[in-house]
Amino acid sequence: MRSIYELVRSKKNRTEASKSEAFESNTGKAGADSSAAGQPQRVKPRVFAWLLPLALLAGCSIEAKPEPPQPTSANPASGQDAVPRELTISKNTVNSSRDECKGTLDYLGALMLNDSYYFQNRTTEQIPPGLIGEKITEVGYTLSDDACQDYVMRNGDATLVPTGTPIYKMHGYRSSFRVIAGGQIFEVNDNPQARTIGDLYDIEGKVLRISRESGNDGSHMWDFSAADTEAFIADMLSLNYVGFDEIYKNNPPENNIFLRIHLRDGTSMRITYGLNANTLTSGAYGTERMREIVLKRP
Repeated sequence: MRSIYELVRSKKNRTEASKSEAFESNTGKAGADSSAAGQPQRVKPRVFAWLLPLALLAGCSIEAKPEPPQPTSANPASGQDAVPRELTISKNTVNSSRDECKGTLDYLGALMLNDSYYFQNRTTEQIPPGLIGEKITEVGYTLSDDACQDYVMRNGDATLVPTGTPIYKMHGYRSSFRVIAGGQIFEVNDNPQARTIGDLYDIEGKVLRISRESGNDGSHMWDFSAADTEAFIADMLSLNYVGFDEIYKNNPPENNIFLRIHLRDGTSMRITYGLNANTLTSGAYGTERMREIVLKRP
């Protein structure tokens, strides 16, 4: 299992990270809607070094905090005994002297449910009330200011959303793709159960258009035609999902192309496309037709 330390990058690598899809990480099958309300389990993370927290390993000291009363449940929705969180500061004051607990971590908004990682969609400023569905569970633990660098995320954990915050389904989407917590949309970034991009992204029949965005400032450049939008999405959703690790390990870095997928409910998501390798950095190899569409100019 990978620890938080293995999921971070130092401040000096922030520039490289900002060129990735995680710069604006806008992140199943039947049964994925089952909540993370059960006892949190340690699982092998598949989130990647430049995706989760961006670490500022400054070496500043952290004062020991008094140990609070133990809650009856590590996940408020579980109703089961608390799982000891031995790699945190609040549950074990001895940790304040460990090197792994002295750094300052600067997190991206993320949470973990059903062994999948979700990242905050930072382009939707306000969520229409009609899109908020039924409650799935609650955040069981917040990593910020408490988790040590060797802590391993568990189902029900969040990086920034406070403990006890309800996590809701989002109307119109599988919860394996999108959920709502703390007034923010969280989109799946990595799902070990997905077999195709269509499993990962629940957007079939929900796409309004695709636009190209500047890699410099994120500004709108142009829209794809309706025919090209339909063809690109059809091909994309059929792709085999291999995961980010597979793409990252086997293809040299390149200046990626940013595409905005505008959805019919007024929200959107951004994907990153590697033209040279014909890849989606979320974890798939594209078709030749997808490459031809991306190369078109109005």
